[in-house]
Amino acid sequence: MLRSTQPDTNDTAPLARQPLSRAPLVPEPLLHRHNCLIPGDTRFRAAARLRQSLWREEQCLPGGLHRPGGCSKIAPSPLGSLLQPTDAARGLNFLSPAVHAFVRRSLVLREEGAMVHYERLHRNLLSSEPLTYNLFVPLAVNLDLATAAFRQLLPTFVDRVTGIRFETSPGRHDPRYLADGTAFDAALTVITPDGEPATVFIEVKYSEGCTGPAATHRPRYDEASREAALHRDPDAPALRSVLLEQFWRLHLLAQLAVRQGFTPRAHLLVLAPQLNRRVGIATRLYAAELTDPSGSSSSTVGFTALTLETFVTALAQAGGGAEAAYLHHRYLDLRPVLDLVLGEVATPDDEPPPAAPLLALPPPSSATPSDALPSDVPITPTISPGSTTDPDKPSSTPRARRFAARKTTSRPPRSRQVKAPSKARRRSAPSSAAGRLIEEAR
Repeated sequence: MLRSTQPDTNDTAPLARQPLSRAPLVPEPLLHRHNCLIPGDTRFRAAARLRQSLWREEQCLPGGLHRPGGCSKIAPSPLGSLLQPTDAARGLNFLSPAVHAFVRRSLVLREEGAMVHYERLHRNLLSSEPLTYNLFVPLAVNLDLATAAFRQLLPTFVDRVTGIRFETSPGRHDPRYLADGTAFDAALTVITPDGEPATVFIEVKYSEGCTGPAATHRPRYDEASREAALHRDPDAPALRSVLLEQFWRLHLLAQLAVRQGFTPRAHLLVLAPQLNRRVGIATRLYAAELTDPSGSSSSTVGFTALTLETFVTALAQAGGGAEAAYLHHRYLDLRPVLDLVLGEVATPDDEPPPAAPLLALPPPSSATPSDALPSDVPITPTISPGSTTDPDKPSSTPRARRFAARKTTSRPPRSRQVKAPSKARRRSAPSSAAGRLIEEAR
């Protein structure tokens, strides 16, 4: 008898081995049961919040309490992605007691004006602040490990790592820089393959969705953007959008550090999880605005965006296997979330909510090359910057958001006479490339 060559549809093992291409959509009742339902969370942030809650439960730690918006008039409620103060004081948000000890010393010796949110750093399991320390303290105390990892990550820029600083800036309120307090999460002093001293400035993202709030715009930003000559159009509205403005400011600050002689050369590195598709799209759009993303000239600060998965793999291959395993399990492995969702008994009320859309992106520079990004889907405005919600300051309920979505999509727009665009407006017409990338993140 001939055996069927068809795969066994009941065998889910092959599916279990496949990497996730998106963060799981988590039903609101499941988030609620784990005290992780926060209005305004993006798809990835909701899944990551639940992952941190599950990790806390693995450590047999009770969840903490929070007051939405920090309002003392509101009774505190449980939040699965928070530690209790006593556990936070023990340093349980960090990879090891050694990392916690390093953090304590770092805080005591921090730079003047450094913005450190003590509660967020020690209690918030979802925050990128403790993640930054968990990523880089093992490298700061073992520069050979740091060198081996960054030779893989930035081989054309790093030959040797000589030091690591945290929450650092070449000049927070110095008028020669941006004079606004902008700082980097970390900075590596390095020696390039050419034997020249240089700096790798680093921005770490975890669950953030590049949704703001944006920094108050200052005329100094416009001046610095024109002076830096990093972008195809230094006055492009896209650079000033909520989606891109932080990368723009950080890149300007790094370029000013070179111009002011703070460091002979520099490179800006952004790290974020692969499944945080919003950050991935934002960095791709930002890179498309640059004239020289690689920083081929010694006077130009290059820009690189890598996934946290790439960093963790390099760390493991460099000899930091234990640290890499911790980082992958705690921050990057969302399969326990998927398993929890699939283990639910599906009901009509358990349908996951739609993922919140990205913020509308202002028109990119007209000089952006047509082949840099796809080009057949127009940008459609979605949410204004003022309507975004902070996870700790919810301003709407899920029902209200669903009602608003129905209201905005069920009624056709009123017809009105539209004037023909001027030449200037035609030159800055919205790029359909950005539209397609934004659609990919939804």
